[in-house]
Amino acid sequence: MKHKDDYTYELIDNETDALICARLISEEFIQHNPIAVFDKISADDFFHERSWPMMMDVFDERLSFLARHRHSNEIVGAIIAGDLFVHNQNHPYDEFGIPSTIPHHDLLQDMANQFINYDFNQQLEPYFILHIGLGATRAQHSLKGVACQLRQLLCNYARDIKRFQYAFVQVTNPITKHIYTDKMGAQVVRIIDPTRWAWRKKNYQLYPYKDYKNGSIYNVLLELTKIDKL
Repeated sequence: MKHKDDYTYELIDNETDALICARLISEEFIQHNPIAVFDKISADDFFHERSWPMMMDVFDERLSFLARHRHSNEIVGAIIAGDLFVHNQNHPYDEFGIPSTIPHHDLLQDMANQFINYDFNQQLEPYFILHIGLGATRAQHSLKGVACQLRQLLCNYARDIKRFQYAFVQVTNPITKHIYTDKMGAQVVRIIDPTRWAWRKKNYQLYPYKDYKNGSIYNVLLELTKIDKL
């Protein structure tokens, strides 16, 4: 457990906290993440189809973190992470697989596939690349450094305890991009224009984000050995 000002930061190590965190992420994500807002998905659907399955998929890896408000004991932030090697073994990219009901889920899978096969140019190994998935902070606790602390502590833990060398993130929010690239030194390795992304669904090629107005989405890579310890 780590303390910083009014918050503590902890590994997510029990299903009760995991459930609360997955709910928190779904509720905040659909309100404040630009591409999730564009998709007009409900918090309940996002929870059942994205945040909870992702949380359970990586739960046993013990790499996800939460932020707790010290005075109220309320969980106010969370971030889900796992080993990219394990994820790729368990969920290999299938161009002709059944599409997700959430278009940006498939968009992010496409981007991860491009990173693994074209951008990284090294063979995946266990405990080599941390995959940082979903994260969110309660709006009333934003601008207090919680989101940045969560990510820094996660990366420090992955490097120092689990010996990961890199962290890979798919960034769909300019605020999150600022944290990774400007504050933590991550490099952008691919830029995707969602308006030109083709979604293959039910034998049709659709462009669900052709009217999207919130800019590009990024694959970013963080070299964990270059992050300063907190």
